[in-house]
Amino acid sequence: MSKKYTTLDLFAGAGGFGLGFQLAGFEPICSLEHDKWAADTLKENNNHRIINEDILKYKTKQDIFTLVDSKPSIIIGGPPCQGFSNAGKKKVNDVRNKMYLEYLNWVKIFQPKLFVIENVRGILSFKNENGKKVIDDIISKVESMGYQISIWKLNAANYGVPQNRQRAFIVGHKSEKDIPVPKETHSNNDKNLLNSITVAQAISDLPKIKAKEGSEIMQYQFETQSDYQKLLKGSCTVLYNHVAMNHTDRMVNRYEKILKGEKLEDLSDDLKVRKRNGNGELSSTAFSLNYRYLNPNEASYTIPAHFYSSFIHPFIPRNITTREAARIQSFPDSYRFMGKRTMISAKLLKRLGKEELNHLSQYNQVGNAVPPLLSKAIAEHLVNYL
Repeated sequence: MSKKYTTLDLFAGAGGFGLGFQLAGFEPICSLEHDKWAADTLKENNNHRIINEDILKYKTKQDIFTLVDSKPSIIIGGPPCQGFSNAGKKKVNDVRNKMYLEYLNWVKIFQPKLFVIENVRGILSFKNENGKKVIDDIISKVESMGYQISIWKLNAANYGVPQNRQRAFIVGHKSEKDIPVPKETHSNNDKNLLNSITVAQAISDLPKIKAKEGSEIMQYQFETQSDYQKLLKGSCTVLYNHVAMNHTDRMVNRYEKILKGEKLEDLSDDLKVRKRNGNGELSSTAFSLNYRYLNPNEASYTIPAHFYSSFIHPFIPRNITTREAARIQSFPDSYRFMGKRTMISAKLLKRLGKEELNHLSQYNQVGNAVPPLLSKAIAEHLVNYL
C-alpha cells in the first residue's frame, strides 16, 4: 500500500476481522470489545489501543472522542448476531438485535470513507419488532448520512479458508456505483482457480494428541505438509491452545464407532447419548449439529461459537481443539487465545452464583471470528475504493 489507511474495529471479538486488515497493510487505531476474555486475546496479540468496554457507554461525540480522536479510513465490525442466526431462537425483542444501531452511530460521528458490517445471512431477512427488515432500516439510515450500500454474500472457502462459512457483508461507501464482491481465488468447480483448502491441508501437521492430552503451550512434532500449513505456522517455534477435551472412555468409544462409519442412532445403547440428570435414561433429542465427522479431504463445516461438541477429528476419537479450529478459521499459529477453553451456560453460571465467569471461552472466540484470510481478501479489494 502506497498510502497508510487506518481501521477502527467495533465489536472486535478475538480480532479476526481486524487481523485480516492488518495483514493487508491497514493500521489499526482502536478495537472495542465488551467481553473480558476476548479483550485479553486482543491485548495478547496486538499493540494498538484495546478498549474493554460496553459500546453502550459511548453515545455522544464527546464520549467517543475520549477513546478515538482521529478519523479512521474504514470502520469494521460484527455486531452480535444471535437474534439473526438460524441457530438462535430469533427473538424479535432481543436487545442484541439493535446493536447495529450503536455501530451506525459511530459511522455517523466519524464519517469514514468506508464501513463494513459482518453478520450471518439472516440479517438480510430478519424483521424487527415493527415488522421492518433490519437491512432496510440500515439502508435508510446510512443513505441519510450520504452512504450507499453494497451487499456481499461470501463463502470463506472461496478465499483460501478451509471452511464452508457463508456470511453477509454490508459495505457502506460514497461511490455512485455498486462495489462488486472480491474476486474468488479458490473453488472446486472452476479450473481457473485454486482448489479449496481441505481439513487435512489445514491440520494434519499438528501434534496427534488423544483425549485428555495436550497443553496451552507445546512443541511441534511434525514438519508442515502443505502450503497452507506453512503460511499459518510462519516462524513459530511453539504451538498454543492445543488441548484436547477431557472425554470419558465412554465418549471416546462412541467417537471410535462414528469414525468407523456407524451412525449415532445405530450405536449400542451403552454408547448412545443420555439425558442430562436423567439417571441413565437415553436422550430423545436429535443431535443434528453434534458428532459430525470432519472429512479430511473436504473443507470443514462452518465453525460455530459452540463447536466443542460439534466436530470429530478426522482420525482421532475426540472433538477438535482450539488450535485445530483456529487453523480451520485461518488464524496464524502465533495468535494465542486467552481465557478458559470452554464454559458452562450463562444460566448455569447464574444458578451457581458464578456470573463473574460469564465470558467468551476460547472456543466461543474462535467460532465467532471473521476468518482472517477472508478479511484480508476484503481489505485488499476495498483499498481500490479508498
